[in-house]
Amino acid sequence: MKYEKLSKLYYKLDHESFDRELNKRKDSYGGYLTALMIRGFRKGQHTTESFELFYVNTYDLMNLNNEVLLNSSKISLLISKLPDFVVKPYFDKLIINEAQSNNEIEGIRSTKKELQEALNEVGKPEPKNKRFKGLMKTYRYIDQIGSFENVQDFRGLYDNLVADEIKSEDNPDGELFRSGHVEINNGHVTTHIGVSSEKKIIEALAALVNYLQNESHPPLYRYMVAHYYYEYIHPFYDGNGRTGRLIVGSYLSRYLEKYSAITFSYAVNRDKAKYYKALEEIASPLNRGDMTFYLIHMLELLSAGQRGIIEDLEINLMKLERINEYIISDRWNNYKDERDLLYFIVSMHVFVTDNIILSVQDLMELSNKSRHIINKVMDYLVQEGYVELVSRKPKSYKICDDCIENILSS
Repeated sequence: MKYEKLSKLYYKLDHESFDRELNKRKDSYGGYLTALMIRGFRKGQHTTESFELFYVNTYDLMNLNNEVLLNSSKISLLISKLPDFVVKPYFDKLIINEAQSNNEIEGIRSTKKELQEALNEVGKPEPKNKRFKGLMKTYRYIDQIGSFENVQDFRGLYDNLVADEIKSEDNPDGELFRSGHVEINNGHVTTHIGVSSEKKIIEALAALVNYLQNESHPPLYRYMVAHYYYEYIHPFYDGNGRTGRLIVGSYLSRYLEKYSAITFSYAVNRDKAKYYKALEEIASPLNRGDMTFYLIHMLELLSAGQRGIIEDLEINLMKLERINEYIISDRWNNYKDERDLLYFIVSMHVFVTDNIILSVQDLMELSNKSRHIINKVMDYLVQEGYVELVSRKPKSYKICDDCIENILSS
């Protein structure tokens, strides 16, 4: 029998048959009750009904769960094939893409250059610019964020992640969270109203902590349910979307790996309509708290993000094979230092960003060679047309376009 949305079956079945179908879903071997309660929402306001969130581990959902796990294994295998020196810069590239997408979802202006500068400041005792530093620090160490053990942990993530970016009028005005009313509007109608008081916010977040610790629920489903419930609670006036996606990312990074986790917002940003529709449909009174289709949509988004990484890695690893063939050719037999530096520069160009600019200091750190050797080698590579000098202070270089084409087509 095809698993259909309860909101559709409501109009197809009589009341007795509808109730029977609802109970069958909740009581079946594949049914999971969460003990998380929500209020119904219709036409811009809450209804008088409350529902317990539940889902059914359908065939489609199980397939997606397996797909995500297989994708994660493939990503780990592909990452293991990268040259050591590109692993961190490659992850940083994903961080910047993710942060940019997270900001775009929330309507926050940021450039990749701005985010790269903030990422460069992570770890420095006195950063030049604090904007986005918390966001970039959280992404850099996403797999080191611990499990959420109490409600104060949600405020801690908010303080570390977005507090510096929030307007003063939107700062939390309760002991930990907001104390006033908040609602979400899509420009035309109200699509959600957050939990009504700080006391109820704390009670709901405590229930969420308990649910996150409930290992009878499969991990991927549990993390996505938690993501919805956090957004439903909406504990802050602003910053809920960014913190909510980081919460699910932190759990995904420990269960899968950090590369899958870091693409969640990027995947959401490419299909925002699907994401928001999946969130909004859950509270419909006719849906009765069924999260099955929401989970399907979330795992589809996660899998799509993973496939994007896999494709990027596979293409770039094929390019790396061409680079290796070029580098080990006889022409470099008497030019070991030149060969090594060209390999570093070309590989960074392929895996990190087109036309990457590397300073002498960058090249020293990549190669562990002295400044004297770097200067001598780079003069040779400039003379032979492999790289070009783009800045004298600091001395910086980028690969020539013709050189890349020659290497990859050789």
